[in-house]
Amino acid sequence: MKAFIAMGERTARQVAALETCNATLHGTTVHFALVERPDIDLDPADPDHAHDVLVRVHAFSCNYREKGRLLQAARREAGGYLVLGSEFAGTVVKVGAAVDDLRPGDRVFGNGAVDVTDAHPGLTTQRASQQLQVLPRGKLLRFPAAMPFATAAAFSVGAQTAYALVRRLRPARGAQVAVTAASSNTALFAIAALVARGHDVHALTTSADSVPALRALGVRDCCVLAREQPVEPLLQAYLAAHGLAQFDAVIDPFMDIYLRKLVRHLRRGGTYITCGVYQQFSEDVPDAFMEQGLPLDEVFSLIIRKNLGLIGNNLGTAGDLEEALADYTAGRLPVPLDTVVGGGALAHFVERTYLARARSGKVVFTYSQEDA
Repeated sequence: MKAFIAMGERTARQVAALETCNATLHGTTVHFALVERPDIDLDPADPDHAHDVLVRVHAFSCNYREKGRLLQAARREAGGYLVLGSEFAGTVVKVGAAVDDLRPGDRVFGNGAVDVTDAHPGLTTQRASQQLQVLPRGKLLRFPAAMPFATAAAFSVGAQTAYALVRRLRPARGAQVAVTAASSNTALFAIAALVARGHDVHALTTSADSVPALRALGVRDCCVLAREQPVEPLLQAYLAAHGLAQFDAVIDPFMDIYLRKLVRHLRRGGTYITCGVYQQFSEDVPDAFMEQGLPLDEVFSLIIRKNLGLIGNNLGTAGDLEEALADYTAGRLPVPLDTVVGGGALAHFVERTYLARARSGKVVFTYSQEDA
């Protein structure tokens, strides 16, 4: 079975690889490879695997948070490699004796539900590129044949997170909702979910190039926050131009960038929900854009004085993912795909996944042309 791995130079000299490339991330040279590993199997009669499923992965993608893990692998003095991948789409090969609702050939992807009781909460696997996986039934969800494998491999984490954000935000119909980092994967899913539910979405982005695609999703308008300019005048001008005093709610994938900038522009009693931070690596040095905004003590003071709701969110529930899949099936939820590549294009996959700044949607690797 194949797998996509990351490692340091010491291990790279020892690994027999089908395809290799390297990239410099945060000052560290990371060696990537596509390798063959021994196949694994599942014995349906084994009581220890009664609730498990053997899945063959056809396509996978990686997420931003994996950078920290692969950097650790590249810097590890003892060597070794890390199998990568956060999302996958595949088919069922075998099922354990207690699994009665899946059968060989069913198409499945990961269910990162945090509310499961029969399996671990969170991501289904952190080795999604491994072609064969034994996974708990409770961490899988069937998807329809009309959904291509490449699309499915870019769906579950972003859609599940975005639908949890909208559910927990509970905006009143017609609410004026700001979505930050609007060209990021989670934000694109959140925008589509909000628009489908009749909310006015204001897309905040540092990328002027992403504006046409964001408008095509149905946002009311886009506020381009040029990184080299002061943010506060741009936000004030945008609100005034649209006849708004403040936003009713904010969805923010990167609270360390935007909370300090937006809390003063959130109405009294409004809600701010976030699912992550941008600076996940100790080497990151905040630039001038990131440093703009109120001091943290004033941010906390405003949250209290204005009775603001501040919510942290990690992934979502099985119901969130099922609702997102229903919207996709009904044609209400487009899936943002930047690039789909296969064997022979590993360097391009790495470049688009980890280095490209002007990216819109997920980058997916497929193991055969039929899976694209």
